Amino acid sequence: MKYLLTGSEMADADRLTSEKIGIPSIVLMERAALSVADEITERFSVLAGVTVLAGPGNNGADGLAAGRILIDRGYRVQFLLLSPKAPAADSSMMIQRRILNAYGEEPQVFSGDRLRGFSPDVIVDALFGTGLGRPLEGRALEIADAVNRYRAETGCTVVGLDLPSGISSDDGSVMGAAVKCDLTVTFAYYKRGHFLYPGSSYCGETILKQIGIHDRSLSLEGPAPAMIMPERPDAAALVRERQSCANKGTFGKILIAAGSYSMCGAALLSAEACMRAGAGMVKVFTREENRVIMQEKLPEALLSVYGPLPEKGREREAAEKALAEKMIRDLRWADAAVIGPGIGRNEEARVLVRTLLKETAAGGSLSKQPEGPLRAVVIDADALRLIASDPEMDRLMRERDERTGCILTPHIAEFADLSHVTVKEAQAERISLMRSLAERYTCTVIGKDARTLITSAGERRMALITNGNSGMATAGSGDVLTGITAAMLFAVGDEEGQAMRAAEAAAYIHAEAGRICKEQMGEHAMLAGDLVKALGAAIRSITAN
Repeated sequence: MKYLLTGSEMADADRLTSEKIGIPSIVLMERAALSVADEITERFSVLAGVTVLAGPGNNGADGLAAGRILIDRGYRVQFLLLSPKAPAADSSMMIQRRILNAYGEEPQVFSGDRLRGFSPDVIVDALFGTGLGRPLEGRALEIADAVNRYRAETGCTVVGLDLPSGISSDDGSVMGAAVKCDLTVTFAYYKRGHFLYPGSSYCGETILKQIGIHDRSLSLEGPAPAMIMPERPDAAALVRERQSCANKGTFGKILIAAGSYSMCGAALLSAEACMRAGAGMVKVFTREENRVIMQEKLPEALLSVYGPLPEKGREREAAEKALAEKMIRDLRWADAAVIGPGIGRNEEARVLVRTLLKETAAGGSLSKQPEGPLRAVVIDADALRLIASDPEMDRLMRERDERTGCILTPHIAEFADLSHVTVKEAQAERISLMRSLAERYTCTVIGKDARTLITSAGERRMALITNGNSGMATAGSGDVLTGITAAMLFAVGDEEGQAMRAAEAAAYIHAEAGRICKEQMGEHAMLAGDLVKALGAAIRSITAN
């Protein structure tokens, strides 16, 4: 597990390392500069010309120090400043400029002619790093544009210090404009902006270097950073070893309400993924038209089918009541339930979603079962859109029996609907809106996107899953994740925080299956069914050690 810090969290860690632990900031700066110089030395010969673009703060001072070390190693180095304004006498920037003066080097103010006249092979972006809190403007914007044009025209390599200038360290957004880097060397901890898009696409290869700031600095004041990036050992620790004396009931009886007319694929993918991920028994609640293909493709699953509702009148009312009763009987059989993949948004789907929410609400029939309520419900796809558009369903979601966990798995458009904002707003305010949604419904949210983000009500921690790839952006991939998530409810134990742990394990396994598929066939050719086939290898690779 690695922490992903905001800009302010990183600034606090830096400050506390100097103030409380006693490592001078100039020592940390020299270590950072040395790590940058080492990366450039490993990748480029001494014949390469290097231009350092230095801003007014500590990031700029890091850049000047790195350039000076490269001079000591025989490189030809140019120093260009963002501003002609003299820094404060006691600042890190002034210290580094004094040292350069002793070397006979006098940094000049940036101009496009000076950059092109020097014709660098490497540009070091040390303008702002993680300290930027507002959009690039004025001279900074001109420099970013000039660097990006020069890079596109010449193929030079741009190396970012800590973070490409113009990228928000907190959420990866582009603040007006940003420098496009081929390599980013960051210090002590990764920042959120390294992995959240669009910022991640500006970083190029990201290298983490340790400079003397460690977790003990983070613990000196306040809680640990909120966002983490789970890694393979973390996922392995979540998935329990299967008991040799267990039976199929041990690993959960899961009802999956999925697949309307002509949408059998969603039901099939969710059900098979659930079984491949270790569920003991799966029953698929689906339309009659899906019976044959389900029985042919997945005979291991139980099946409960229903027909279309009559158009109107008393027959319609009776049919709706019968459909609800049929679903309640199957819910009483289950330990957990899934609803949403491919069910559509017609009245049949409304009956199914409304029934599940009524029966899992406090005082509903499932809360009064002798064996207790459902362990959890996993809600996806069309069911999310129905809840977002129906005030009664919204109310029932908020009245859910607190003993029944809930995991929502929206993609960005479904998430926008649930949050009642536009997709653009959902992307811009993703972190805060996800927290609000989790608290509103007292649930866990798996926010599916290029980087999957997971949060849970009452939990400060957020998990960012970063091991996926673009080949997973294919129809049905979300249905696979939904099935895995339900299975993980019975693989992570029943301790407190089960839904959050199941969500983390499921999202990591899903991405690991994507990695295996990418290695086998490349990102262009991947199908959702390939992810299902790779689940065995994915879980084995995670839990082997």
